[in-house]
Formats: sequence, structure tokens, C-alpha cells
Amino acid sequence: MKRFLSLLVVILLAFNIFLALQVQLLNDKVKDLSGSQSTHIVETKVTQFTTDVTEIVDKSLEKVVGVHSYRFNNLYSTGSGAVYKVNDDEILIITNNHVINGADRVDIAFANGVEITGEIMGSDLFTDLALIKVIVDFEVVPFKAGDSALSKVGEWVLAIGSPLGNEFAGSVTMGILSGKDRVVPVDLDNNGVADWDMIVLQTDAAINPGNSGGPLINLAGELIGINSMKIALESVEGMGFAIPINEVVAIMEQLEANGRVIRPVLGVSAVGISEMSIYQKNSYGIQLNQTNGLYITSVVSGSPAQTAGILQGDIIISFDGVEITSFKQFRKLLYGKKVNDLVDIVVSRDGELITARVRLQ
Repeated sequence: MKRFLSLLVVILLAFNIFLALQVQLLNDKVKDLSGSQSTHIVETKVTQFTTDVTEIVDKSLEKVVGVHSYRFNNLYSTGSGAVYKVNDDEILIITNNHVINGADRVDIAFANGVEITGEIMGSDLFTDLALIKVIVDFEVVPFKAGDSALSKVGEWVLAIGSPLGNEFAGSVTMGILSGKDRVVPVDLDNNGVADWDMIVLQTDAAINPGNSGGPLINLAGELIGINSMKIALESVEGMGFAIPINEVVAIMEQLEANGRVIRPVLGVSAVGISEMSIYQKNSYGIQLNQTNGLYITSVVSGSPAQTAGILQGDIIISFDGVEITSFKQFRKLLYGKKVNDLVDIVVSRDGELITARVRLQ
């Protein structure tokens, strides 16, 4: 009996030792597997992200140029540009109107170090866009235009350009698309009153002086916007804006074909009542509590407005069914139409509402 019990104890002890060894072996395998899998995942993510961005930058740098504007042989403005189209040796470049405005010579600096004098094919004050043509004897690849309407808030974007001049040409900054369809009022004539609304993309990718006119691209390397401006206040950080490429292409087509953007004309000079002082309202005989509408100060002879019977002193109340609240809004509505479009304009004349059908020219 004692021998049996001793044998049983030995068997149980050996079995316990075997189980302990198996558990230890299993733990070691799990630990090794866990560590290997974790390292593999981290390495894949980092490598993939780094490779994608650097490859996109490498392919995009040659499509970005520096724009140097001269007046009387003096350099007075520098900016950036994006290669828009290539026709054999003819290169078309997009930049901002404010980069080349007033220039009598524009030089284009390519990524390969070559600098060539270009020709301004046309520009547009309202959209702040310009088109430059350059003839080259080397290969240049244009950007592929993306679809800014399909861009998603939160996606990664890159801004490329020449901040602070040619010394920092080819600078790349990265951020996210912070917002779409932002409305930014701009003062076109520097009179302190906003007279146009720009519809823009918002990004926190760093945009500095000299980046103007350069590309905003997505991680597919597609051009989705033209960097144009930023909010430069001490209390504000990371608020840059780009003109959506869907808007840009339509303007480029007109500049390439006509050298300018052809917009419809009504043929009146007018003042927004919301912008008038009490003195001005009194002088024009406008009720002090009236805030909406446009007061017509003059009508051009032979214009669509005169042909439709609109008179000096009339107040435009609505344009094509939309109530008029400011001159800025009216101009946006007017420029949204095409030449030869028919529109209904409601005017107030001596307290009576009159509808005039006008064919825009």
C-alpha cells in the first residue's frame, strides 16, 4: 500500500512538472507572436505613409514654378504657380492675379533651375486668377486636375510653393482640408468695404507670402485648389484658403480663349442701400428704415437696362426672383448669369413695383 501511494505521488509530481513546462512554452510562443505582429503593423503604417507622401512630392515638384513679377525692371512681387496644361513646347501656368497685377514682365522659375520670361495671357480681378504662357525646350508635366467637389473635410493635403521668394522654392507644407465652400469677403478696390465674396477651400497647411498661386494637392497628387490667401492675425493660426480647382478650370478656359473673363452687363451704376449713410438716404429721397435694394444712380445709354425701361432713381428690389440685400450680392448674382440670358428685375419707382424683363449683354 505504501509503495502504491509513493508511486502515485511520483506520477502526480511528474505530471505537474510536465504541465508547468507546457504552460511556460505556450506563454513564450504567445509573447513572441504578439511582439512580432505589433512590430509588423507599426512598420507597415509608417513605411506606407512616408512612401506615399514622398513619392507624391517628388512627382509634383517639377509641376510647380516660381513667379517673379517686374515693373520697370525692378522685382516687386514673387509668388508661385502650377503647370496647368502642356501643348508641345507651350506651357500654361496658373497663378494669382495679385501676384502679376501691374507687371510689365513676368519671369517663370522652373524646378530644374531654368528661368524664362513668360507672357500673361489674361487675368481676372474677381477670382484672383491669372494665366501665363511660357515656351520651353525641355519636358514639363502638368498637374492632373482633381474634383474639388469630391474632396473631403479632414483629408490630408499638401501646399507647395516659394514662401518668401525663390530662396525657399519647392517648400512643402502638409495639413488637412479644414473646410469647403467657405465664403470670404474681399475688398477689391481697397476702399474698406467688401465688394466680392470668394468661395474657397480652407486648410491648415502653412501658407505664407510667396505661396500665392501655388498648388494645393491631395494624396493622389491631384490639383484641387490654387493657394490664394490666409488670415494673418496674431489671434489666428492655421487658416489658409485656396480657390477650388472646379472654379479655376472654368476661368482658365475663358482666359485661354479670350484673354479675359466675359461676364454679362446690365448697364447701370448703383449703390447698395444697406451701405448708405442717413445723409445719403435723405439726399436720394429714400426712406430711412429701408435697408434692402440697390439705388440706381445712372443708366448707360443703349444698355440692356435702358432697353428694358429701367430708369435712374429706380430701386432694384429683386433680381431673377432673389431679393437684393447688398451690391456685393447683386454682382454675384449678375456674374452668375451668361450673356444673352433673360432675367426678371423688379424695381421700385415712386412706391410702385415694376417688373422689367432684361436680356443681358
